[in-house]
Amino acid sequence: MTSSVYIVRFKEEATPADVYKIKKDLVDSGAEITHEYTLIKAVAVKLPDAEISTLETHPSVAQVEKDQEVKAY
Repeated sequence: MTSSVYIVRFKEEATPADVYKIKKDLVDSGAEITHEYTLIKAVAVKLPDAEISTLETHPSVAQVEKDQEVKAY
């Protein structure tokens, strides 16, 4: 099973309890939180690619995007 690192951005209206629950559920399912952002309500998480569709449909999740290098030209 292939795993990748994804940036999971939470909705602005997501409460701290909502975010905590999602992070706990991710870790309990075997995912690894690799970074917690402070300027935006988001985390970087390493998890199996097959679990992304479930995470994307969560009511407190705004966006799930594969973490990748960004270049400015």
